[in-house]
Amino acid sequence: MRLTTLTLAGAMVLVAAAPLGQAFSQTAVLATTAPKFVTQQPANEWLARVFLGQGVQNTAGETVGDINDLAFDRQGQIRTVVIGVGGFLSMGEKSVGVPFDALTFNVGASGERVIVVALSKDDLAKAPEFKAIEKTTFDKVKDRASELSNKAADKAVELKDQAVQKIDDMKKSEPVKQ
Repeated sequence: MRLTTLTLAGAMVLVAAAPLGQAFSQTAVLATTAPKFVTQQPANEWLARVFLGQGVQNTAGETVGDINDLAFDRQGQIRTVVIGVGGFLSMGEKSVGVPFDALTFNVGASGERVIVVALSKDDLAKAPEFKAIEKTTFDKVKDRASELSNKAADKAVELKDQAVQKIDDMKKSEPVKQ
């Protein structure tokens, strides 16, 4: 009976271990598979860096803004294009998000890509501002610089007030000249 139990237990261990062995062997094969590399930009794909900063026109051919950012989903599909509108040299500019499929892509007279959105300058000016939930390193540094600037300005006001108080105290303690 004891030999039968040990034999049965041993057989169960071997049966249970067989799938594990296959899993380990598959893992080993996957780990040794060479990664695939793309050595050249495919003709039907565009680089994000070319989009960023590119002007956006409305259907009347007026420039209504420029592309500030692209938001894509976890499958890598671009879902939102953030267009900077208004302002001058990014000062006073507002970010407006539009769905990627709201854009059309045309070819200009010189063969350049022209990005068109069927919205007027007024539509974009009235649109709600796009709020990003992630911050780039640049955004974090800019926020920190702003905080430090505010602290420095507050400290300068405090020091100025202290200096004015000292001068007033010195004037009061001066002997009166006759």
